[in-house]
Amino acid sequence: MKTTPRDTMLISRKIEIDYGHTLPNSFSFCNQLHGHRGVIVATVEGPVIERHGDAEEGMVMDFKFLRQIMDEHIHDLLDHGFAVWKEDKEDLEFILRRNSRVLVTDEPPTAEYLAKWAFRQISGKLPEGVRLKNLRWYETPNNWADYDDE
Repeated sequence: MKTTPRDTMLISRKIEIDYGHTLPNSFSFCNQLHGHRGVIVATVEGPVIERHGDAEEGMVMDFKFLRQIMDEHIHDLLDHGFAVWKEDKEDLEFILRRNSRVLVTDEPPTAEYLAKWAFRQISGKLPEGVRLKNLRWYETPNNWADYDDE
């Protein structure tokens, strides 16, 4: 299928998770064990499907399938879990004893790092011709980080 720039569109899907983290080097309250209601928005880009009679005709991809990818590779790994930095030995030991859902991070689990992590979790899982353009990680309603492919 040949497409023109007008045939390419962006669509976005949002999921929400509850997760905890700590930033041991932070000068603010973020150095405490605490939680957030995270909102994650994935924006994908691709051609609008023009196959007549296809269930996804007129779509870049079905929002349902984007949601399934986000659930499997982000939500199901971190919802009601805890993100802890591998260098934070004291908290890591405590959290591994207490929690069954733990994301051990290579860097401090800031909104910036979690946006990058989530982007990488789903970027290779999309249908052919669809690419992840941007991942926005809301730590709070007023604070977020964006990670994109450029």
